[in-house]
Amino acid sequence: MSISASQAEKLSHEVNLSGSTLSFLHLSYQVNPKGMKGRLLVDDVSVTVRAGKSTLLDLMALRKTPLDGALVQQMSTFVEHEDALLGVLTVRESVSYALRLHLPMLPLREVAARVNRVLTALGLQFCANQRIGTPISRGISGGQKRRVTAACAMVTFPHILLLDEVTSGLDSTSAREVMSAIRTLAVAEGMIVIATIHQPSLETLAQFTNILLLADGSTCFSGKADDLEGFLERWGHPVGKFTTPSDHAMNFLNKDFTQTTGQEISSDARAFRNFYLSTNPSVPDSVFKVADPEAFVGVDTESGRSGALGTLFWNTMVLSERTAVNYSRNMLAYGVRAGMYAGMGLMLATIWIRLGSDDSTINDRLSVHFFSVAFLAFMSVAGIPGFLEERSVCYRETKNGLYSTLPFVLSNTLINMPFLFVCTVLFTLILYWAIGLHPGRSAFCRFLAFLYLAILAAESQMLIIASFLPIFVAALVIGAFVNGFWMSVGGYFIKARSLPRFWFYSFHYMDYQRYAFELLANSDFCGLTFKCVTSVNGSCDCAYPSSTPETCTVSGADVLDYLGIGYISYGKWAAILIAITLIYRILLYFALNVRSN
Repeated sequence: MSISASQAEKLSHEVNLSGSTLSFLHLSYQVNPKGMKGRLLVDDVSVTVRAGKSTLLDLMALRKTPLDGALVQQMSTFVEHEDALLGVLTVRESVSYALRLHLPMLPLREVAARVNRVLTALGLQFCANQRIGTPISRGISGGQKRRVTAACAMVTFPHILLLDEVTSGLDSTSAREVMSAIRTLAVAEGMIVIATIHQPSLETLAQFTNILLLADGSTCFSGKADDLEGFLERWGHPVGKFTTPSDHAMNFLNKDFTQTTGQEISSDARAFRNFYLSTNPSVPDSVFKVADPEAFVGVDTESGRSGALGTLFWNTMVLSERTAVNYSRNMLAYGVRAGMYAGMGLMLATIWIRLGSDDSTINDRLSVHFFSVAFLAFMSVAGIPGFLEERSVCYRETKNGLYSTLPFVLSNTLINMPFLFVCTVLFTLILYWAIGLHPGRSAFCRFLAFLYLAILAAESQMLIIASFLPIFVAALVIGAFVNGFWMSVGGYFIKARSLPRFWFYSFHYMDYQRYAFELLANSDFCGLTFKCVTSVNGSCDCAYPSSTPETCTVSGADVLDYLGIGYISYGKWAAILIAITLIYRILLYFALNVRSN
């Protein structure tokens, strides 16, 4: 497309209702696997679309190479082969949120009207209030999910709609109705629709204006859908009585079961292509030149948009609302997590119940603080499944330009924080008084606040891992390894001063578990005094060196000093935990941004 960036920006707010044209000239794409010969997946394809393969759609949507495609990326929406939807949302909510993210300032009345129109067109009005479905809660069918995915794209009324096997999972009647609805809506709204499809019936094929047949990435036919049957007859292979033209053509073009090893294209496909080229000489490049953008006559369709900062704010608000709904309904991902925190608190409370005030309980108290941090850090892996679902939706929506990565990270943080705070409160209420930690309201609040900061850091760390490793088992393994590593260098199993210099001066100072453990230990031990054991001969035998042997007691400060974790600044250590969390969140933004791009 020979359109400048400034022209693209201007055109992104217009639709040419009088008849848009989309052209691709000499489109090629080659992959080069290691140790193998490079292979052309798309080879010199030129096509004009007036209102495939998946690789071709990816190229058209500029998802394979970092080309300068401001116009296409701003004006197109791509419906991928796999559905990415939040299972706890209803059909109506899924489509409504997609529209509100695209046009955050659009009045809710207009949102509802447009959503109802699209749902009716795609035959989803009768299941509009049903949930998509989760592993533990049955929802709509697979074919209906495909239509919901298409509805989420079409409700924004994009200028160019790219559909990858949108009829997958549908019977022939449903496929025909869906394609008919898409065609009707596309004509009404001036959309260009490019779709890949498998085994279309005659009625479904009739919905297409033009078709493009590919074999090994090369064009074998491009023209009117009605002309395919005549083309096959002129080639000497007329369509049989009970066969559709597309199926008959694919009998010659499908090479999976006919080609020999190392053969680029089957002999039938080569003959098919050669006959097409002989009857359709190359089209001059001038045919594909885009008209002067200044001559385009269009109408504004962006009345619901706001400025950059306004869009960021409203996208964050809409995403926060959707995330809150997801958290409140998804019992598997979030309700069970809250129960796990409460269960862990109950377990620790009953194991370390009513610790005494003699020096034999000092190590037990230290263990409570260490395992409170370590166990809850490990439990952050429970958030991976829910995040992976959100992540897949985020990638689909950011690639289609509904919003950028920043509002997703901001909304996730805004909703994640109160949820984790509730979990921390449940854990602390059950554990703190049952064990008999430092008495007093201020000590309790410090324990709650410091543990909460540790959980925020652990959660942020796990989200980064899940961003790079979208497979639950892989993220679980790496997350467990990382948390185990932080436990090893935190200074509990081995004194920090005894760590090798490399580990002490590097990862020990980056360990969020170390700062959390030291904060909890100082908050509890400072101000406490433990009785030492008196031996038979009357001498005082303390488990830790005491500064007050005459009273046969050891203070909490003595214990902390011996361990090398005393005299810390609550404010400084808490600020470090906050800084670690912020760094993790920034890294999460870049991780998602890299993967999205």
